[in-house]
Amino acid sequence: MQLYDELKARGLIAQVTNEEEISEMINNGKATFYIGFDPTADSLHVGHFMALCLMKRMQMAGNKPIALIGGGTAMIGDPSGRTDMRSMMTVETSTTATASRSRWSASSNSVRARRRW
Repeated sequence: MQLYDELKARGLIAQVTNEEEISEMINNGKATFYIGFDPTADSLHVGHFMALCLMKRMQMAGNKPIALIGGGTAMIGDPSGRTDMRSMMTVETSTTATASRSRWSASSNSVRARRRW
């Protein structure tokens, strides 16, 4: 079974725009993808484990992962389908939360941390 088929069988791919092209890219290690981490908690937790495992599995197949540790969206809130809006964070709170994840990702051999302010 190829990687794309494995990910789909495990329910990790719900829908794509061009399945044949996406499948070929993933299976041949030519995909660049990102996974975003929310900075509103004090640290990463077990809930992030599945995304990190997926990131590592795709990287091992030759694909290029990008880990985004967001700060900007936290400062404007999160209107994504919730009945109440997430509280907006101050610049200081967002910077502290983002820095804690940057230290984690910088210590990883697999993921390179980049900061752009």
